[in-house]
Amino acid sequence: MIRTKLLIMFSIIIGSSLLYSQKIHSALQLRNSHLWRGLEVSSGLVYTGDIHIDGKNFYGGFWTGGNVDGSYKEFNNYIGYKNKHLTVELWDIYNFSPNATYNNKEFFNYNASETGRFWDLRSYYTISDKIPLTLSANTVIFGRDRNKDNTENKYSSFVSAEYPVYKKEDENLEVRTRVGYGFSLNHAGEDSNFFAKKDGITEVSLIVSKTFIIAGYKLPVGIWGMWNPVGNNAYLQFSVQAYSF
Repeated sequence: MIRTKLLIMFSIIIGSSLLYSQKIHSALQLRNSHLWRGLEVSSGLVYTGDIHIDGKNFYGGFWTGGNVDGSYKEFNNYIGYKNKHLTVELWDIYNFSPNATYNNKEFFNYNASETGRFWDLRSYYTISDKIPLTLSANTVIFGRDRNKDNTENKYSSFVSAEYPVYKKEDENLEVRTRVGYGFSLNHAGEDSNFFAKKDGITEVSLIVSKTFIIAGYKLPVGIWGMWNPVGNNAYLQFSVQAYSF
């Protein structure tokens, strides 16, 4: 009941804000994998799409991802608030991939012990224009982040620091680095969290992005190298943005 009231409250706040100033944005990307906080969520040819309504401070929208063979399917709702330096978002994430080991057939099931979704509360703070260091703190506050007995939430969290180490605007080129640490606020007698088998640095990333101009058409491309020291894994992602508005 409380969760339903919160969703209604968020909807009213955002809806009221967007009535006065709103823009619709959308984008589609093609990738060779989907990476997230030290994890490879899916490999193969992956598409990700987003559409959202953007007001002066509040915004909300939908995000989707999938791959061409149908083994990965995801649909998310999100709402957010932003000002010059701070961004706060709440994501309702539902991965309904066919081989999932959790409930992937009941989109509207919000029972904490049964649902296949999770709520991810995200925050980002950029220190200043002169010091463009972005600090992020994120926590899974509801859903399938549970202990083995399915009696408690682990409240798995991920904190990170990201910095643009190189940027050349006349070449539309940027290189960023990011380091992230995953852990649980409530281990519930277990070592693992939502992102890894134990607490630790789950992401060390180097991200290169460049926009090519071809016959007046902008084509953003990216290369993302990601290392996971806790999981002893490394991944390389290539991406191209098919369109955006």
